Amino acid sequence: MDRNLQLANEAFKKEQWQQAAQFYEQEYQSAPSEKINHLLVKSLFEDHQYKMAYTVMMDNLNSYLMDGQHVILMVRVLLVNHQLLMAHVLTATVPRLPAEVGQLLFQAEEEARQKPGFRKDYQTFYQLSALTLNQQQQAFEKGKQLPLGEWVTATKALLIDPFVKPIIRVSLLEMVQKLKLKERFTFRWLDNKNYEVAGNQLKSLAEVKKVGILERTLQAMLGDHDPMTQQLYQNELGLQVTLLYPFIDRAIPDPQAWVTRLIQGDQEQSAALPTAYSVEWWQRKLSQIMSEMTGT
Repeated sequence: MDRNLQLANEAFKKEQWQQAAQFYEQEYQSAPSEKINHLLVKSLFEDHQYKMAYTVMMDNLNSYLMDGQHVILMVRVLLVNHQLLMAHVLTATVPRLPAEVGQLLFQAEEEARQKPGFRKDYQTFYQLSALTLNQQQQAFEKGKQLPLGEWVTATKALLIDPFVKPIIRVSLLEMVQKLKLKERFTFRWLDNKNYEVAGNQLKSLAEVKKVGILERTLQAMLGDHDPMTQQLYQNELGLQVTLLYPFIDRAIPDPQAWVTRLIQGDQEQSAALPTAYSVEWWQRKLSQIMSEMTGT
């Protein structure tokens, strides 16, 4: 065992947290591992270096889900950094959650409700449709610091609000999926119609097979002769499928036709209005939304 690690372990045992953190930090820089990450985060947390503890923990987040003791440490670090929703997201995937986690979450949410700015923050999130896209994105991020109950209440209203930007509605729905909520949510999709979805039955974007098929189709059609152009189309396609979530399959029954249209773009555009729900209809709609997002 090297000297640094020995000194770190001795300081840790004596609960000399600042010294332990310093030595573990040096060890982590030279030989990073899950174990040193855990020991460093625990030392930083106990030394009240909460932001640093959070940053280091995020390097190796999945390793904290392996046992109850580390789940509790993870939740403590998240809560002290006001990441209430993230604590719910991460614990939603743990099969046997320690009872202490529920108590920690309950206590943190009660404390959050007592804070002077709580009502204002809740109201800003609830009414984010009145804001610009950038402001809506900021309010969406700030909303992650709200207790779960208030977040769900506001989200149910926001998902059907026509003035909430489509990318924000999708982001909210993706959070619902990650939270594995059993409740049903009504959601305004890009065709301006409302649909009902159960939170725990939603697939993540990564689980939608059609996305991989579309990417492979684009790769096959462009080949490797123009990587720059391919990357541009790849980015556009990525944003398209994100905006179409959760009904990507419904909008894109034929990946080949979709990618062909994406590459050919305006060359094919006719003066007549396209048939509703056709490839051209969808691509025009998405193009308009993306132009509004980038201000072009």
